[in-house]
Amino acid sequence: MSMSTSVAIPTTLDDLLQAREDALRLIGDSISIMRKASEVLAPMGSLLMPYSARINGDVGQIRRELDASMWRRALDLTGFKQLMDAEAAKEFEKGLEPNPPEFTEGTIRATFLDLRIKAEPMFRRGIFNVFRYLSDDYRTNEKEPFRIGRKVIMSAMISAGYGMRGGLRVSHGYASDKLNDLDRVFTTLDGKPFQPRSLESAMAVAFEEMEVFENEYYRAKAFRNGNLHMEFKRQDLLDKVNEQIAEFYADGALPDARAA
Repeated sequence: MSMSTSVAIPTTLDDLLQAREDALRLIGDSISIMRKASEVLAPMGSLLMPYSARINGDVGQIRRELDASMWRRALDLTGFKQLMDAEAAKEFEKGLEPNPPEFTEGTIRATFLDLRIKAEPMFRRGIFNVFRYLSDDYRTNEKEPFRIGRKVIMSAMISAGYGMRGGLRVSHGYASDKLNDLDRVFTTLDGKPFQPRSLESAMAVAFEEMEVFENEYYRAKAFRNGNLHMEFKRQDLLDKVNEQIAEFYADGALPDARAA
């Protein structure tokens, strides 16, 4: 993966900046107008201002909520979200609460330049986090540590389905996030756009009928003991995954891995 460190603000982000400015101005105007309406009615009697027209908006809170939404939208537009595993996405979200950085051209450039610089190691770390538990012998394989085989067994991934037929489904929470990250890695390495939760949804249809799931990347079977048996069909992509894991290991990111 080779990534430039230059950042150009796409037109879509310029549009976001302009929309934010216009929205904050209009919201401010609306608050001012409603307050004037309340002042006009006040001498005529109490409680005449319609409740549905009252605005008790805190301009600072409005700005914070809008900026948080703008940062999430900007992340989608730049494509960085596809390089983030669940851990990185949660870190990004944590930075938006309770006081997100002000959404300005300067903060956008600084934030996404930093993400671009970190993109490759962040993606590699995400690959390792996703696949580190999939190899039974990664701790003792001296020649090829952390190498993932074509077939793996993922534990604590399956729960009882919601239907009346006694089918199965991918468990929510940790299992769902792990599967989502796994699919994100393969689609990204294949140069295709990632659709969050699409693999989980497709598997749910097959597992509810107790059928084997299969698409261009995976063949998977769910078991009542919670295990998910996965076969990776694209050897070229699996080779790329193992290359990324080997580079992550070689970078010294896991100095105590063998002793773990």
